Amino acid sequence: MNWTRKAAMGGTLLVATTFGLTDATAQQGSKVIELRSARELKGRVVAGEEVRELIGNVHFVQQQESGGLVYVWCDRALRYMSQNKMELFGHVRVVRDSVTVISDEGVYYADARRVEVHTGVRLERGGSVLTARNGIEFVDEKRFFFSVNVRLVDSASTVTSDTMTYLENEAESIAVGNVVAVNTANATTVFGDSLTHYDRLKFTVVLKKPRLMDIDTTSDGGVDTMVVVSRRMEMFQDTSQTFVAIDSVLMARGDLSARCGRATYLRRDGVIVLQYLPVVWHAENQISGDSIAIHLSDRRLRDVYVRGRAMAISRADSVLKNRFDQLTGRELTMYFAFGKIDHIDVERNATSLYYLFDNITPNGANKSSGDRIAIEFLLGKIDRIKVVGGVQGQYFPENMLAKREPDYNLDGFRWYATRPVRDGSRIVTVEHD
Repeated sequence: MNWTRKAAMGGTLLVATTFGLTDATAQQGSKVIELRSARELKGRVVAGEEVRELIGNVHFVQQQESGGLVYVWCDRALRYMSQNKMELFGHVRVVRDSVTVISDEGVYYADARRVEVHTGVRLERGGSVLTARNGIEFVDEKRFFFSVNVRLVDSASTVTSDTMTYLENEAESIAVGNVVAVNTANATTVFGDSLTHYDRLKFTVVLKKPRLMDIDTTSDGGVDTMVVVSRRMEMFQDTSQTFVAIDSVLMARGDLSARCGRATYLRRDGVIVLQYLPVVWHAENQISGDSIAIHLSDRRLRDVYVRGRAMAISRADSVLKNRFDQLTGRELTMYFAFGKIDHIDVERNATSLYYLFDNITPNGANKSSGDRIAIEFLLGKIDRIKVVGGVQGQYFPENMLAKREPDYNLDGFRWYATRPVRDGSRIVTVEHD
């Protein structure tokens, strides 16, 4: 059987009923498809199934399970009667509530109320636009799945991934595979294998191989980039612009690097808080304690504050590898100017061990303690040490120290032979002298 129906004078065929597009089963309830317009209708039988072809300005609607309507437009459609399925071609557009899906071609499954679209896929919702090669919309569930070259853009960010699932009722997006999330407002980029964003909470979590890259531009036009890696990363898109890295955290930024169990970065305030066995390196200095707070001013390092079992260590000599200048206390603050250490203040149970040299000849060490120790630097080198309150001092001559330096290390001493450094947009671990 083959038949054709055209609108008079080449106009559009307007239909206010199902126009014979449904069989007896499909006409039950919301499975009915209502044709609104088409310029031409053809019919034939293919492999025993009745197929109807709609050509030109095709437009039909179907009721959702919730009661609203799904609106579909295309240039041409093939209707498979027994399957209650329509193949869509050319300028495909599916509109449901406030969501619009656009593509070059697709398939509409009326019984399941499912739309599968291919090539040139575009989803528009509010102020966001998603593009991909393939997409599926589950109308009643208000669920979407997109794959291949997925890209989601809104006013504040761009996310690319291999696949993305969007749950409209939950306002939840799940991106998987080669995820890159760029925040255009604050120049941060997050990489990972899996990212979930909760829109109502303004909260994002990256569970697999997260990596944060934060590009800073200072007031004088200089650029510095911080990279953070961990096993889990959380982001809060509120006014604080907070990033939280959890478990096996490594961080590197210029001469500054760190490792810890948890790092919280308050980007707007320029504060990085390190917890759970934190260690910080700056140039040749290693700093550790119970918790460490790094403060930035105009995106430049201002100070490092250490609380609880604070210790600062630096190698005293490049030849005598076991000699380390050491400073401990309950609290320690290291201040910076123009990228170099300016001075250090140690409060409460402050103790220092400082190795002495006569030009390049080793000449013993001084150990001092007091309520407070202040160390001033000149051109990156110790210039003056001041001990205040309950002062005690001890000198160890060279003949006592030679080859026995570890015996004189202060309590809590630990020197890490490796440290994280930035390698482009990644972090590597290297040995240091």
